[in-house]
Amino acid sequence: MFRAAIACMFTLLAAAPASAQLATNACWPHRNDEVRCAARVDIPAGTRFDVTINATRAGAEARMQADTYVSICGSRGRMVGRTNIPNSGTSRVASFTHEPNPVEHSVQSVVGFCVEVFLVNCTVAGRAESCTNALRIGPSRVELSWAN
Repeated sequence: MFRAAIACMFTLLAAAPASAQLATNACWPHRNDEVRCAARVDIPAGTRFDVTINATRAGAEARMQADTYVSICGSRGRMVGRTNIPNSGTSRVASFTHEPNPVEHSVQSVVGFCVEVFLVNCTVAGRAESCTNALRIGPSRVELSWAN
C-alpha cells in the first residue's frame, strides 16, 4: 500500500513543470499613461519567486521601465526590482524571497499578498510614448512563478 502511494508521488513530481506558475493577471491602464500589472496570491513565507511580464506590442518597437513592488494587498509596497524591457515577448522583471514580518504575516492571511509591476517611461525610437499606446493591454500579462 505504501509502495503504491510513494510510486504515485514520484510520478506526480516527475510530471510537474520545473517552474510552476502561481498567478497570472492582465495588465491595465493606470495613471499618467502608465500600465499596471498586478496579481494577488497566497504564498508561504521564505519562498523565492520570479516575476515576468509577457508583453504584446502595439505598433512600433518600444522600451519601458518595469518597477516591481510587493505588498500586503491595499497597502504601499516595497520595490523589489527595476529593469528595462521591450514591449514584446517575455521578460523577467524581478526575483525575490517573500519574508513578511509577524504582523504582516497575520494581516496577509486575511487580505492577501500582491505583486505589482508598473510599466513607465516608455520610448519609441528614443522619444517618449504613452505606455498604454506601446502595449496591447488585454493580452499583456504579469506572471508569478516559483524561482528555479
